[in-house]
Amino acid sequence: MIELLKIEDLDQVLSIEESSFAKPWNRQYFINEINNNEISELYVYKEDNQVVAYGELWFMFENCDLTKLAVKESERRRGYGSRMLRYLINVAKEKGCEFMHLEVDVNNEKALRLYQKNGFETLRTRKSYYENGDDAYDMMKGLIGIESRKILAIESSCDETACAIIDEDLTVYSSVVTSQIDVHARFGGVIPEVASRMHVEQISTIVKAAVDQARINIDEVAAIAYTIGPGLIGSLHVGGIAAKALSFFYNKPLIGVHHLKGHIFINELIKPLSYPLMALVVSGGHTELVYIENDQSFKIIGTTLDDAIGEAYDKVARVMHEAYPGGPVIDRLAKEGKPHYQLPTPKVDGLNFSFSGLKNAVLQLVKKEEAAGNTINKNDLAYAFQEVALNSLIRKTRMALEQYPCRNLVIAGGVAANSRLREKMQENFSDMDLILPPLKYCTDNALMIACAAVHYLKHDKFVGMDASSMPSMSIED
Repeated sequence: MIELLKIEDLDQVLSIEESSFAKPWNRQYFINEINNNEISELYVYKEDNQVVAYGELWFMFENCDLTKLAVKESERRRGYGSRMLRYLINVAKEKGCEFMHLEVDVNNEKALRLYQKNGFETLRTRKSYYENGDDAYDMMKGLIGIESRKILAIESSCDETACAIIDEDLTVYSSVVTSQIDVHARFGGVIPEVASRMHVEQISTIVKAAVDQARINIDEVAAIAYTIGPGLIGSLHVGGIAAKALSFFYNKPLIGVHHLKGHIFINELIKPLSYPLMALVVSGGHTELVYIENDQSFKIIGTTLDDAIGEAYDKVARVMHEAYPGGPVIDRLAKEGKPHYQLPTPKVDGLNFSFSGLKNAVLQLVKKEEAAGNTINKNDLAYAFQEVALNSLIRKTRMALEQYPCRNLVIAGGVAANSRLREKMQENFSDMDLILPPLKYCTDNALMIACAAVHYLKHDKFVGMDASSMPSMSIED
């Protein structure tokens, strides 16, 4: 979260200031800027109520000076500087500034790359600008007519029909989702033909609602994105056809996004991702450990050999004669359960997963108890299943991090909403930079497809009108 600096933030800001500059500003200088300098605005970037970066702008008529930008030493190279700079640029635009100006030490290569990447150009060299005799580059960025490119994204891989609009700076303009879960719950699972038909009925309404909510015209959008795979083939086709129709009519480039990359990149709405990154992807159709070297390099280092964990939850709930989807049901029942039933721990070599044997063990336990005339304690059974299943995820994730050292760990997918999994991840990986997505971002939505599409757009990765939906698409593709 980025907000105006308050006096209570000053101790943390001063600590960063002192470690960042040879001639740091003192406390009184900052207080004067806050209280007495009418042309100054100081902003802080906070994570968990801790200041990780800060910046200052001076507003002088049509010009804006970036007088300060610093990132906490332990948090550098993680995207906070870029995010802070983009925020300050947007503030200047909103205030009607035509230019943004700054000075930077000619020897500060990292800062120079950051400013150049964000469109600043060198006007001149100011000789012996700093007290130590170092030169400075005088840099400027024009702000008139420069807007972040917007993306309209469609998600229809399973039983949610969704559309969202965001821009490259991850500003969210709209996000609309409609779920078919109540319909499919009557059948104990998603019926592909029904899902496809409902997507057809809803897609136009959802796209219009997203555009209306964003208060823009589709002409203002730079690209149309959609889920190209994996997913249900019929459902994917509906979203793909809708996206291609918009792309053709409005003459916009088309981006085909991998569904799981969406689940990973939506975490950037919480905090910047930094690489290398480990992602634990857990959903109804997937259980994968993915090593991400950069935003274009994805390597599956562990996957399920049979059932995905979300699928196992659904099947165990069915054995217990509970409702679909099984994940929330098992999670709720397990909260009231206690150690009672014994279930085997899945034994799979390497970093792969298996949940079929655990699911069958639950079925055999239920049959055995019923044959003996015993009433199944559903709370205790849910507890037993969930602890074994989630411990498998924890164990394999720890092994993966030993083999592929990362400081950063992301949980993605529908099962990331499981309360017990979230507890276990925080308990076991408290020493890491762990990102747990908010519950609203765990289930399928178009916002996640848009977030991933930002990276496709940055690298000019487009697809043609003849691109086929890929129901079994790998994240490595």
